[in-house]
Amino acid sequence: MTRRTAPFLDWPATARYRLSGAPGELGLVQDLLNTIQEGSAAPPDLLATLASAQEWADAVVELWSSVDPSGWAGDLPPLTDYDRRSLLSLRARLFAGLYDPTSGAEHEGSSEQLRLSVSGGHVDVRPAGVGWQHFATALLLICYRAQLTGELRRLKTCKSHECDVVFYDRSPNNSAVWHDVKVCGNRANVRAHRARTRTEATHGLHEEERPQP
Repeated sequence: MTRRTAPFLDWPATARYRLSGAPGELGLVQDLLNTIQEGSAAPPDLLATLASAQEWADAVVELWSSVDPSGWAGDLPPLTDYDRRSLLSLRARLFAGLYDPTSGAEHEGSSEQLRLSVSGGHVDVRPAGVGWQHFATALLLICYRAQLTGELRRLKTCKSHECDVVFYDRSPNNSAVWHDVKVCGNRANVRAHRARTRTEATHGLHEEERPQP
């Protein structure tokens, strides 16, 4: 398959939230995390049924093949319901491991397998599992490679406590906090404005109640 040269692809789960994907293979990680249903206006969880999970898997494996620098993508077998449940578990572990500072557990995958080799003075690490176990291992390795390059810190979850959408921060100083400023950012600003208004009103009432000298 001919590799695409465009730096950002329309990964299907991420595109539902009007976001462009993270660059290269990191977009695959972002897309798995964005298969969630977030908000009443969003489409259903893409991993909720075997049919929708398979449709998502077919689309992302094709995109992954087009940007995969290591030849990890390959052909993956049709999903079973066990595979679907495993993807749900992987999604939860990835999200908690990346974004939940209160989680004390180590989110290490006991089922993921690696193959290490040394040749020409270079150590190569590759996923060694089969089927969708291979896919799970590859995603963890993609996260690890993005961590080494610094890209992983730009893959963020929305600051809104009501939103878990994952976006890639393309701002020069890596300062973005909302997946959508017009939606989550505006909602937060409205809440902050109302809170200030209530505080000022209460403060003003207390001032009026003070006895005059």
